[in-house]
Amino acid sequence: MENTSSVNNRERLPSDLSQTASVIRYDLLKHLRSKRLLGLLVIEVLILVLMSVLPTLLGVDLSDTSPADYMAIYVNYVDLLLVIGVTMFAGDAIVSEFQNRTGYLLFPNPVKRYVIYLGKLISTVVVITLMIVVYYGVAALATLVITGESTELWVYSMLFAICYGVAAAAVGFFISSLMKGTTGALVLTFFLLSMILSIVAFVLMMADIDPIFVLTTTGSAISGLMTSPYPSDYPDIGQSLLVIMVYTIVLTAAGMLIFKRREMVS
Repeated sequence: MENTSSVNNRERLPSDLSQTASVIRYDLLKHLRSKRLLGLLVIEVLILVLMSVLPTLLGVDLSDTSPADYMAIYVNYVDLLLVIGVTMFAGDAIVSEFQNRTGYLLFPNPVKRYVIYLGKLISTVVVITLMIVVYYGVAALATLVITGESTELWVYSMLFAICYGVAAAAVGFFISSLMKGTTGALVLTFFLLSMILSIVAFVLMMADIDPIFVLTTTGSAISGLMTSPYPSDYPDIGQSLLVIMVYTIVLTAAGMLIFKRREMVS
């Protein structure tokens, strides 16, 4: 009877997929209740309001501007939003479990480490995606109101920005799995995505080496997609998507491996 009961209990254990969904749901609720999300929304609103109101206050007439050119004004700040969003929600997502000792409550549960990692990563991607969609949606509406027209180019830019955001989140989670403190993880994530990788790309260009394999180089396509035809001096879209995919897969796998082997230290 005991053997039968044990088998039945094992059979009742939720699958990895359902456990991942539970982690995603729990983490999303945590994000929705956090001050970080509120702060990110405030930053997003400030950028949108300033870009929409300042030209009018300064007497700049943009009514004759093409929809693509006007929308591009907003798109120029997507990189900044992504860096801030990834830093806030990915930079300390893993390391905080060790520093804040919440891992003592989470890790003993019958949930595999990779399930926790993927659940947290996916929830972060969901938040970043919503941030991007809302930003582009409001910007597209403002473009329609000001210019009286719209353009489909912003949709391509938005979709690419979402892909780039996924890779950037993978970078943040990888750093978070390596670092010992939340402050160091947040700082390194921010400066890596905003400055360090760009410096590496610049040095490679000075050495006549194509920096297409540097993640931030592919990010320039976000604004490039607002121009038709697509500028020849911008990174190729196909190559950029391949680089984004490689970063996402490799860094996610590496981060999960590190997280799996990492132990709580008192």
